[in-house]
Amino acid sequence: MNARRNNRATRRAPQPARLKVLAGPGLRLLAGMALAGVLVLVAAAWVQFDPEAVVPIGQVEIVGDPQHADVAAIREQALHRVPGFVGADLERLRDELEAMPWVDSAQLRRRWPDTLEIRITEPVPVAQWGEDRLVDRHGRLFGPVALEEWSFLPALSGQDGRQVVLMQRYLEVSARLADAGFEVTGLEEGRRHEWTIHLADGAKVLMGRDDDLARLGRLVHAAPAIRTQRDAPVARIDLRYPHGMAVAWAGEAAEDRR
Repeated sequence: MNARRNNRATRRAPQPARLKVLAGPGLRLLAGMALAGVLVLVAAAWVQFDPEAVVPIGQVEIVGDPQHADVAAIREQALHRVPGFVGADLERLRDELEAMPWVDSAQLRRRWPDTLEIRITEPVPVAQWGEDRLVDRHGRLFGPVALEEWSFLPALSGQDGRQVVLMQRYLEVSARLADAGFEVTGLEEGRRHEWTIHLADGAKVLMGRDDDLARLGRLVHAAPAIRTQRDAPVARIDLRYPHGMAVAWAGEAAEDRR
């Protein structure tokens, strides 16, 4: 009996070794093949994945309380450029929005699950420019706009690119003439850089092409005499002379030299 049991034990002994061999390289091979199959399926699914179809933009919310920007046009541009929530090119959309009238800056933010939030900051106008544009606080031109709403701003006119120079000159001229009681409403510069000062009472001050403001001292000094010499309002003051000025009153064709 003992001999038979020993023979049976001897025959069963190699079995754990076979199982160990099967659990080694063979099992790892099967696992690797299964993982490869899963990766193939994932890759095939990703090729067919359309982020815009899976997660479309449900709404575009405009914040920042814009008063003049075209909110409908901003929303339409956003939906056209970014129809999908995933993979949206927000930097390109921001650049496009900031190129639109009355948009100084645009900040974009995704809000799950389907909202694109756009915060609009409008430019701050500091002057009128020409017939239908404005100058913002950074010296940039934007428009067209209806200038009637902005008639309280100084009216500047000249070639594009000269707005910063004329705005600075306007501030200097206004400060210089305020001591003599003159209110400056705007500046106009021609193609040859000859420039004219416009006063609130309708008078014009001709300055020529010289940007030296020292000659305004002659006008400040002569202001009391100019106001008392005629009952009619002054139409034009010509400061293009080296050492004097010419004054024309309303209704007079001749110029008086001083």
